This record gives sequence, structure tokens and C-alpha cells, in this order.
Amino acid sequence: MSKLFKLTFAMLACSLILASCIPANAATPYNPPTPILSHNPTIFDIDIESPASAERLNDPRLNIIYILTDDQPYHTVEYMPTVKNKLMSNGVVFENGLVTTPLCCPSRASIFTGDYAHNHQVYTNTMPQGSAQKFNDSEYMAIWLQEAGYRTGYLGKYLNGYADLEPLGYVPPGWDEWNVFLGKNLDNGNEDAGNLQYYFNFSMSENGTSVVYPKSNYNFSADVVTNGALAFIRDPRDEPFFLMLGYYNPHSPFISAPRHKDTFRKGTDCWDWVQYRPPSFNEKDIRDKPDYIGDLSPLSETEIDTVHKQMLRSLLSVDDGVASILAALEKAGLSKNTMIVYMSDNGLTLGDHRFGASKNCPYEACVKIPFIIYAPGYYEHRMESRIVANIDIAPTFADLAGAVILIM
Repeated sequence: MSKLFKLTFAMLACSLILASCIPANAATPYNPPTPILSHNPTIFDIDIESPASAERLNDPRLNIIYILTDDQPYHTVEYMPTVKNKLMSNGVVFENGLVTTPLCCPSRASIFTGDYAHNHQVYTNTMPQGSAQKFNDSEYMAIWLQEAGYRTGYLGKYLNGYADLEPLGYVPPGWDEWNVFLGKNLDNGNEDAGNLQYYFNFSMSENGTSVVYPKSNYNFSADVVTNGALAFIRDPRDEPFFLMLGYYNPHSPFISAPRHKDTFRKGTDCWDWVQYRPPSFNEKDIRDKPDYIGDLSPLSETEIDTVHKQMLRSLLSVDDGVASILAALEKAGLSKNTMIVYMSDNGLTLGDHRFGASKNCPYEACVKIPFIIYAPGYYEHRMESRIVANIDIAPTFADLAGAVILIM
């Protein structure tokens, strides 16, 4: 056998081996569409008699509005017209925004403190390893900003297990305004049944007093949070403020406001939608994966598509909230004095690596989040590829406010 024949045979064998490593039906990268430009968001209006004082406008300290969604996959912001066309088009978009622990309560504790979970020791959503009962609220972001002269407010979802704190409606230190979801009487046997109460027919601790919001089209929780934010922006406006909004959307069961029930349906509203099919979608070849991946029961394509569209509908009320906040800031004369940060507490899979709609997994879909900073006049628009994480929020806000952080 000649040397040339041997070489040719070896090259052919290598080619066949390499070809066998390539999936037969390699998926193309996921590219969601641009939101329709003709969509007009629902803007909740509020009367503001006069703009902020000259003294406030001359104060170099920025107002900070921190918008936090719940379980939002990073790619879904592409379907939010105001977030996409206002915040992202005019802000800093972090392409590699991550959370250090992709689970609600540990991630939120990291946001509040700037600490990894092994330092703040909130490891899960429930006791004894996690929940609001486990969180040490004696030294964290709200206290730092309040002591630096900021008026502070928290609206929406706080930490898992908040309603188990005593007394009921407990207001943690550091908050001047506190309107937070309570979670009593949830059906622990059915997570979605309990979570539904955070969308309709819910109660809130309003500065320590429990207030019930009976089910109605006007009491959708995201809209209640938005209207609370507008009131906070209105009264008063002569000192810097820090406002944190914890929208429950689009957490399961992925409920949307009644006005959005017909969006992302065939033949309605002209909403463009592309199936989420990343290369890892329900992958069949899992020889390079841990054994437990083979034990997962993937959701069907139809089930994933249904969840995806439900989440997009749910997020439109958050998008309305962003549009309403931008309008209120303009009316108050504070649009150039306010920074808006938009992100989620963790990501969520939609069929990635055979996971259904899951979080707390060891893959990018769980740890990657939307992460946007919008501050016209301070930061020019750019796509930023450097890594940023939820643990960067607390020290960044403290630095902007000129706050002193006590190292624990």
C-alpha cells in the first residue's frame, strides 16, 4: 500500500469522524423580530401640577428607578416595544448580563447586598436555607441610599416568604414607601394556583397595613405597581429618590392584563412572533451532558410555544409601565435627572437543553438576563459585551448616591 493511499485513507477517516460529531439537523441561531412600531402602549397618566424645583434640577445626584421582572428570559425584551425602542435604543445594553444564583430569593438577596449567596447565606426560596426570614436586612442597599439622603420606595414583589415575617406587613429598614405583595393563604399544593394571587385578587402591605385589591380589570397587579410608581415620582420631587419596582410578570402562570389577551395570536394585532428554537432546543444528542439530562421529560414544541407567547403577553403590561414612567418623568421635568435600570432576577429556559420552562439550571438560559441602563445625557447608547452581574447593582447604586457601605 503506497504512502499516498495511506495518507488519503487517513484523511477520509478523520473527515468521517468529524462529520459524525455534527448534529444531523443543526439549529440556526435564534433571532427574534423587531417589535411593531405602530403599537401604542397604554400609558397611565397622573396629574403633576408643576415640575421639580430648580434646586432639585441642579442637584448632580441622579434619581434611580430599578425595574426588576421575575423569571424573564433575556431574549423576550425584543418583543417589548417601549423597552426595545426607548431604553435599549438609547441606553447601555449589556449583552452578557448574568445572575450569580438563578433562583428568585438568592438572586434578590444578592441584588440587595452585592454579595454572593455563600456570603449572604440565602440559598433557596424557602426555610431553613432561604426566604425573607433568612435574609439579614440590617445592612443593605436601601439603608445605604436612605442614609445618603435619598427618598426610597419599594413596590411589588419583595423576597419569597415575606408574608411569614412578623408582624404581618413588616416594613424592613431603609424604605420610606413600602407597597409590597403579601402571600397569605396560598395553595401550597399547586404553585401556579398560589402564584395566580400575585396577578389578581391580591393583598399588599402598604407601609405596614394590609390592603386588599379585589379582582377587577383595574386591579391587575402590574398596573397597581405602575400607578404606585407614578405617585411616588409625583410626591415630592425636590430630593433625589431611589424607587425599586418588583413586577411579578412574567412568572408562571404567565398571566397577562385583559387588554393584551389577543396579542401574539394568529391574525390579530399584526404582532410578529418567531418560534424560540436555539441550537440547544430539546437537543437529541446529549452524549456530552450529565446523566440526569437524559432523565428530563422535555415539553413538546406546542407546549413551549404556548408558554412563550403567554410570557410575551404578560410582559406587555410591564412595557406599559415603562412607557408610563417615562411620560411621568417628562412631565415632572426629571427625564434628564433619572437613571432607569431594567433587569430580571433570573432567566428561564424555554426548551433549552431539554429543560422545559425552568430556572436554577447550570446553563446560560437560566443565568443570562436582560440588563439595560438608560440615562440620557450620562451614558451614550452602546452594546456592551463585558460581563456584568446582579451583585454589581448594590455597590453601583451606592457609589452613584455617594453612600457609605459598611463591610460586614
